[in-house]
Amino acid sequence: MTSETPSDEVRRKWLKPKCTFEDVMAVLKSSFAKSLDLANNATISITKKLDSYDDENFLLSHTTSTNITTKYLVKVHNGVESESASIIDYQNKIMLHLNGADGITTTTPLTCDSGDLCVTTPLPVQSPSHSPSPLCVRLLTYIEGTPMAYKNVTADLLHDAGEYLANVDSSLDNFDHPAAKRFHAWDQRNTTSLREFVQYIQTQERQAMISDIIDVFEKTVLVDDEKLRKGVLQSDFNDANIILDGSDKLAGVIDFGDSVYSWRVLDLSVAMAYAMLSSYGKTCHSLAAASSFLRGFNSKYPLDAVEKKHLRVLVACRLACSATLGAYSYSQDPSNKYLLLHAEPCWNALEMLWKEVPAQVVESMFGLACNPPAAGGTNDIAIPDPSVKDILVSARGKRERTEGEGDKIVFVTGNKKKLEEVKQILKGCELTNFKLDLPELQGDPLYVSKEKCVLAAKEIGGAVITEDTSLCFNALNGMPGPYIKWFLESCGHGGLNKMLDGFEDRSAYAQTVVAYCGGEGQEVLLFDGRTNGVIVEARGPTDFGWDPIFECAEGGKTTNGLTYAEMDKAEKNKVSHRGKAFEQLKAYLRKEGKM
Repeated sequence: MTSETPSDEVRRKWLKPKCTFEDVMAVLKSSFAKSLDLANNATISITKKLDSYDDENFLLSHTTSTNITTKYLVKVHNGVESESASIIDYQNKIMLHLNGADGITTTTPLTCDSGDLCVTTPLPVQSPSHSPSPLCVRLLTYIEGTPMAYKNVTADLLHDAGEYLANVDSSLDNFDHPAAKRFHAWDQRNTTSLREFVQYIQTQERQAMISDIIDVFEKTVLVDDEKLRKGVLQSDFNDANIILDGSDKLAGVIDFGDSVYSWRVLDLSVAMAYAMLSSYGKTCHSLAAASSFLRGFNSKYPLDAVEKKHLRVLVACRLACSATLGAYSYSQDPSNKYLLLHAEPCWNALEMLWKEVPAQVVESMFGLACNPPAAGGTNDIAIPDPSVKDILVSARGKRERTEGEGDKIVFVTGNKKKLEEVKQILKGCELTNFKLDLPELQGDPLYVSKEKCVLAAKEIGGAVITEDTSLCFNALNGMPGPYIKWFLESCGHGGLNKMLDGFEDRSAYAQTVVAYCGGEGQEVLLFDGRTNGVIVEARGPTDFGWDPIFECAEGGKTTNGLTYAEMDKAEKNKVSHRGKAFEQLKAYLRKEGKM
């Protein structure tokens, strides 16, 4: 039996890989030459680094001598996981077992030259004092598609995801491995182990809430340990690990790093907790999101009475685990303010589930999800959260449209430079502007953009456009993101640069989400534009936000290698994130005959 403790979260950060493309290419050429057929003139290249919490993932492009190109995933494990050969073997075996079973697709490992499914070799890690460290490297098949985290999630999509996890669990009922039976801090069967970390939570009120959840878990769930069905779990079925194809259908599941043998119902409760934090859940539909996932799962893998009885508490336990261990990680690195920002949506969901909404209301919603109407679907449970603040209530009232505005679309901004830029992109569109004091919402960019547009349409009393921009550092897993304005005001261009000191990866992407609504009560449409670049010392005029520190990595010689601030406005519009998003809006407005 292997074990992993909460304190290993800190070691994971020390021993997180810090590899260059050259490091990875060297390992591939020395250890995977046979699988990649390098002796027969096949060529390989690393095209980009992919998001990962504590490992490093690289996208590999492989082209044969006959010009057939295939994508692979190169996974470099963190030092903690690399110490246990049995854990790596366990992950390999579970993927091989699942792939192709009942419509399930997973990444699967390829053999290295030694015949093994992985190779361990010294590689750089985040902590200089521990670098290099022996790290496990695997070559895996690649699932083409987009993580659900980057999509506009709906109740029906969560329902389909629930069905998919049910198929995964049905297949896992026939799988076992010695390494599955281990202690893992994120296994909700071990919720009582959180007690020693409650002290690191910043407020007494939240400490009391977590302690109460642990107490209730101990008194109600833990006593039923022998009654709860058990099996090997995927354990981390969240929107970053669910891959969608081009039609937004489930294409596969990735990442079995947290997989353990535990209570079967925990695979569901973990996924429901993450559903609450999805882009749909954050639109004040967190209970609807969890219930939609539950309905899909239960339709394929019915819960028994004991599992249903404990579902609310187990969902709360997962949120509590995430929030508490996040607070512990912050205590070990108080300079990392991103940990607090990242944790806030989790705290909000937990407080709603545990404090603001009566237990019987939550249990009634979950009961409704387990007893769907004859027609199926999610319409009956796709309702706003009860007892949450209605962010559409505004004491300001509607703004009266002025004479001469007619049917003009109102762009919500007080920034003259931004207005000029947008007018240049949307030539031919009847556009005016108005500055609104909208609330600073928290959450992912899609959620923030949608809700702000709803508010704006209500107050403007007609068609509106809102725009929200993020600057995302890849080394910081997407932060500062939508909080860039706050960070820029707090630390300036130099401070933003210093945030990446100590990281080799200074790549970033600029993102604009443009939201359009034809009027109060109408559907909000989102248009997402992104541009890749690098964070550099400020160059060019410094009077337009963070433009001077974002060096574009796209376009031709008139844009590539220049900061936004150094570019001609027309050239910038061709490659900029804002230009891309508004071009999508332009195409829509033309199609609808609005310009």
